Amino acid sequence: MKSTATSDINSTGSMLAKSLSSLPPLPATAQDILTCFGDEFIDADKVTAVVEDDPGICARLLGLANSAYFGLAEPVNRISEAISRVLGVETVRSLVLAMAIQQSFSRKGCPNFDTERFWTQSLLTAECCKKIAQYNAAVDVAVRDLAYSTGLCYNLGLLALVHLEPADTNRVLGELQEDAAPNTLAGLFRAKMATDHREMTALLASNWTLPAPMVAAYEYRADPVSTSKHPLGLLLAAGAAAVSNMEFDEDRRVSLHGWAAELDIGADDLQALAVFSDPQKERIQSLAQRMTR
Repeated sequence: MKSTATSDINSTGSMLAKSLSSLPPLPATAQDILTCFGDEFIDADKVTAVVEDDPGICARLLGLANSAYFGLAEPVNRISEAISRVLGVETVRSLVLAMAIQQSFSRKGCPNFDTERFWTQSLLTAECCKKIAQYNAAVDVAVRDLAYSTGLCYNLGLLALVHLEPADTNRVLGELQEDAAPNTLAGLFRAKMATDHREMTALLASNWTLPAPMVAAYEYRADPVSTSKHPLGLLLAAGAAAVSNMEFDEDRRVSLHGWAAELDIGADDLQALAVFSDPQKERIQSLAQRMTR
């Protein structure tokens, strides 16, 4: 016989899964961008055409291209120029996917959610994942191509929880501010609603049919014990942990040795890939500020 606690947990999980299925469909721009992930011969012209069909995303992308992150001497005024001269196809695909998905979520009712911090951490994780993929020459090309996008979207489940359960999520984030520690957030969510931001990211990625390697990566990060190891999942888990570690003193950091061994990188070298100079961090924060608008 199931205990009352177990029944409550199953009921809460079912409720959230049902709520997740009732979210608005993936925006058309995101759907079009996703088709580009499967196109081996994708070029700037095709991505430009997708972006230009969405005036809102187009304007925001131009703003990002002209941000301090890219340090242009002269501004760019056309998307085609922004893609070919500044951003590059891979970065544009990732940024457009993230921004388009963001449009589906409401952040009202959760004042403890810091959108700028959310995107700063996401961008840092994306950059770290990209560096890890480049560091190890043995990493598969497909994994390397998706490393940045996977890192950038790694925490979309938190946005989903802000949208679906704003009051409970607000309380969880408030508790986190009072007692921050590595991996605390997942435990706080589990205690309140029997799921967490990692599981929700995996559910969301599957629900919206993100590229299969990204879904597998998020599933592995959500449940590394019972989920088969996935190269992109290992890379993401390591990158996210290394970036999170930078917020804590060394004696409070999560050990990276397990992931380092899997990725054939020294643990200290892995942590060093999450270190960014002050100018780099300022540029990333500038980009995050623009992504919140």
